[in-house]
Formats: sequence, C-alpha cells, structure tokens
Amino acid sequence: MPPAAARPTIALAAGGTGGHLFPAEALARELMARGFGVVIHTERRGAQYAQALAGIEHVVLPASSLEGGIAKKAQAALTILRAVLSSRRDLKQRGAALMVGFGGYPSFAPALAAKSLGLPLLLHEQATRLSKANARLLRFADALATSFPAVAGADGFDAAKIVETGNPVRRAILDARGDYPPFDTQGPLRLLVVGGSQSAAVFGRVVPPALALLPEALRHRLQLSLQYRGEDADALVAQLRGAGIDASVRPFFDDMGDRLREAHLVVTRAGATTAADLLTIGRPAIFVPLPHGGSREEQRRNAQTLAQAGVGWHLDEAGLTPESLAEVLREAFESPTRLPDAARAAAALGRPDAASRLADAVERLLARARSG
Repeated sequence: MPPAAARPTIALAAGGTGGHLFPAEALARELMARGFGVVIHTERRGAQYAQALAGIEHVVLPASSLEGGIAKKAQAALTILRAVLSSRRDLKQRGAALMVGFGGYPSFAPALAAKSLGLPLLLHEQATRLSKANARLLRFADALATSFPAVAGADGFDAAKIVETGNPVRRAILDARGDYPPFDTQGPLRLLVVGGSQSAAVFGRVVPPALALLPEALRHRLQLSLQYRGEDADALVAQLRGAGIDASVRPFFDDMGDRLREAHLVVTRAGATTAADLLTIGRPAIFVPLPHGGSREEQRRNAQTLAQAGVGWHLDEAGLTPESLAEVLREAFESPTRLPDAARAAAALGRPDAASRLADAVERLLARARSG
C-alpha cells in the first residue's frame, strides 16, 4: 500500500437527510483510515449533522430540487449551476480523483461537477429503488453500488458495473451488534418505537391504545421505549403505566444503539438508514412507511421487501389502528419462534462490513480509471 500522503482525495456528495449523510460519513472514515484524503460536498441541512462531520473536510453548497412549476424549476436550475461551479472549483483545488454520490438532490450538482472534470463517478443507492437523483445521474455513472441484491430502476445499466456492498452504518450501530436477547414465555418483552429524526406523531396516537388492548399477561411483561415529541408525553406515560406497562417516553434517545441491541421488536418507519441499522444489529420490526412526501414510494418498497424477506411486518399508516397494531403485536409476542426467526432473517441480510466493501469498490474503480 502506498504511503498515506501519496493517496489521492476522494470526494463524496451527500446531504439533505441523515439517511444520505450517515452512509457517506461511514465511507469517509473508512477511506481516511486507508490513507485517502476525503471531502464531503453537502448543503445547509447536511452540514447541521455536526457530529457526523466532525473531523471530516466538507464544503457547503447551495442546493435545490427540480420539482415544481416552470418558475421554480428555472430558479432551481440557477441554484444547481452555482453549486456545480463551486463544487468544480473545490474539486480542482484539491485534485480530487473520484466522486461518490449518495443520492438526494444535494448530490446532483457535485456529481455533474465531477463528470465535467472527467472524474469517475460511483453512485451508492441505499434503498430498494433508485432515488430520483441517482436515476438521473445513472447515465453518467461509471459504477453503481447497491444496498440490496436487487434494485429497481437500474435496468439497462451494465450489470458488470453493479456491486452489492450493503449500506454503511455508523460506528455506534456496529458497536451495538450482539445476539438476539433471550425470548421466552416469562421474561420481559422489550419494544422500541421510533419514528426517525423527526419522530412520528402517529406512533404516539396509536401505540399506547394498541398496547392497552393486549392481554394482561403480555402488558405486564412489556418494557416500552417510545420516541415521542408531543406535549402530552407525561399523559401518555400515565396512560401506559395505568395499563401495567413499564414505559419510557422521550423526544430523543441518545443511546439508540443500546436500545436496538436490547429490543425484541421495533416499530419504525422504513427509511434506508433505519433498515440498515436494524439489519446490521439483526432485529425484527413492524415497518410503517411514510404516508406522503418524496420518500413515500421508497419507504413502501423497503417495507415490502423486508417483510417478504421475513424480517417483520409491513403496515401502511392509512390502516394503522390500535386494533391492527395490537393484532400484529399479539401474534409476535405469543409465538415462541416468530421473533427469533425474524431476527435471524434480519441478521442474514445485514452487511456490517458495508463501509469496507464500498471502499473496496472505490479503490477498484479508481484503479480501473487510472489503467484505462
């Protein structure tokens, strides 16, 4: 291996949400450990993840989605052009050798800037379908790394240039890996309910009454961790404890890795990063995809794919009621095999070495570009 100083700089493009930035962070730290220089091109929202970016060179670019009417698209095009020019200047100044794009509209301009300089472009897709940004950039890509064995939207792309790496996860998640907790008919039942970085108000409305519908024997074994930001959190705790349920309700859990490791079952959204965390640790889940917004289709497909793989259940929010949730929970908790089997299915799909595999893909593409 050449000395660290001789290794080039690799640029990564990610932003918007933690779902795009956290995998970029994981790859950045793996590449830095291998002696590469690294810079992340992001935008304002991505730059707010200060802890993820700590110690990593990064550039904040203007960003805008191309969604909307003609006037909005014209304004967005100007914003993207400014971002392309800024990104291009930075890439030239650093002598960057390759760009890795992680999807989301903030990655669009840096990817175009890299291609305008003749740099190889590796796209990483976290979900089971190409994001809009990755789908638009695919024609410029030299390689595609995926998180799942099959990814919709990549039809026509050279199969020899596609590699399944998995979705890189944070160090806290890797450190939380461990055996599925003991599960029997007498011990505690640890249920973790989280709704992503913004939490999910629907879980606060549906989960407490759903748990109250469970048989008394199950309720008294439950240990609930519920992420909830509502002002009525104290009332929810009183409601849950009145039903005989040991409950912790907080707006945010800063020990998420530990809680995932200890959980028998998770109720959650179906974002790609959430899925990667669960698979890496090997925990079953009830997936409730976002009901609207740009991530709706992506999350629905993720939930369907994971449910079909035996990792858990898929419930649409439109049909999420206390009764429907209670039925699934009762089925899960009363079966001696359903949850342990789902945990094994999750672990089988996990890729704890995803950051290393993606860094290997970067090195292969870099070597191919230099030899060609």
